[in-house]
This record gives sequence, structure tokens and C-alpha cells, in this order.
Amino acid sequence: MNPGQHAISVEQLHKSFGENEVLKGIDLTANRGEVISVLGSSGSGKSTLLRCMNLLEIPDSGIVRVTGEEVLMKKNRRGENLPADIKQVERIRSRIAMVFQQFNLWAHMTILENVMEAPVYVLKQKRAEVRDRAIFYLNKVGIADKLDAYPIHLSGGQQQRAAIARALCIEPEVMLFDEPTSALDPELVGEVLQVMRDLAAEGRTMIVVTHEMGFAREVSSRTIFIEQGLIIENGTPQQVFDSPKTERFEMFIAAMM
Repeated sequence: MNPGQHAISVEQLHKSFGENEVLKGIDLTANRGEVISVLGSSGSGKSTLLRCMNLLEIPDSGIVRVTGEEVLMKKNRRGENLPADIKQVERIRSRIAMVFQQFNLWAHMTILENVMEAPVYVLKQKRAEVRDRAIFYLNKVGIADKLDAYPIHLSGGQQQRAAIARALCIEPEVMLFDEPTSALDPELVGEVLQVMRDLAAEGRTMIVVTHEMGFAREVSSRTIFIEQGLIIENGTPQQVFDSPKTERFEMFIAAMM
């Protein structure tokens, strides 16, 4: 894995919802193997940035590239941005996995079935191969003993670990985490963060929206701070936390302590 190669990047990304301009020209590049923690107050644009990266939201303007491939866009009659090639979007999405704040597991499926769903039914991979891989990743996140259980029988931390295994099972180039611990009871946060630490140690490319300052300091290779739709801090954790450039980030850190 060449750390100098870009895994995912955005240039001059803009996104509005009605009159509310949420992203105001974001530039961000994640190299292969980087772990980028994205910090910011509620409503700053963090989650929208992730959703534009994996095309759950279509940016109004700007460029998204995944493993060097630019997502092609076109304008409709109303001047709105749309993907020019749906098959390209499907192919690019298969390289990106997202772990959400809410676990989004299918309640009527076992944990194993949840993890196998996308590779089998979306990516059309062979069930036997996917089953072996799903069990491998459930073991990696420490819940292989729960593979026949239904989500309702798992704790929140176990459900989130199942969601991480589901993301891993498509073997993505990039993993996006949208506040993966914020819906958990405090005593369950640690088990999910440990799984994420292990993934970072493997050299996986991860972009993590989080309020966990310890993770941002200790695990990230880079930390960014978004304020009102713009990146106003961007550097190593040591640079950002020890020598912040903006008074706004100093206030944010103080409020989080």
C-alpha cells in the first residue's frame, strides 16, 4: 500500500439545502492508510461532507475523486448536479463503506445475514465465499459468537461492531465513520473505539467524524476542524491540539474537556 496515493479527495465541494449553504468550498485529500478525524460543532457540515464523499448526497458543485477516478457529473434542466453515469456511481460506492451513527441493521435478519447482504445481493459475489469472509470479519470485531443472533438481542456496542463488520465485508478502499459512538451508552463506547483503533493499526484509510477527542489525538494521522462549512484547522493532532490557529477551535476544545 503506497501511502502517497490518494484514496479519496474532494475539491471546492459546495452543498446547500434550500437557502442553507452547508458546505462552502471544502478541499480535502485522504492518502491511502491515513486516518483523518473530522471535528466540529453540530450543524458545521461534517456529516454532509461524508455523505457527499460516498454520493448519498450529490454536491451542488466541486469534484469528488475515489482512488484517482473522478465522479462524472452533469446538469439537469434546472441546473442541478446529477451523476452522469449511474454505473460509475455504483462501482465507486463499492470502494467506499460507511458506518453510521445509528446502526441500520436489518431487524429481520441475523447478524451474519446482515453482514453478507451487500456483497451477495449488491455486488453479486458468491455466497459461500462471502459467508467465510463475513465470519472472518465478525471474528475480527469480536462478535463471531453472535452470528446467528438478531440485532435486538445485541447491545448497542455489539450492533455497531456488527455494522463495522458489514462495512468491512465489501473490502472497501475507504471507510467513512459518521459519529459511530454517539448513539452508544458511555460504557459501550470503548469497545467500538478499540475496533477502530485496530483497523487504523492495519493501515486502513479512514475518515472519522467524531466527538471522541482521545481518538482524534491518539489514533489520527491528521485532524481537521470544520466551522460553518469550511475547514479552518488541518494538521497533525499535535499541530491542531497543541498549537491551534483559530480562537474558535480553542473554544471548541475547552468545551469538550
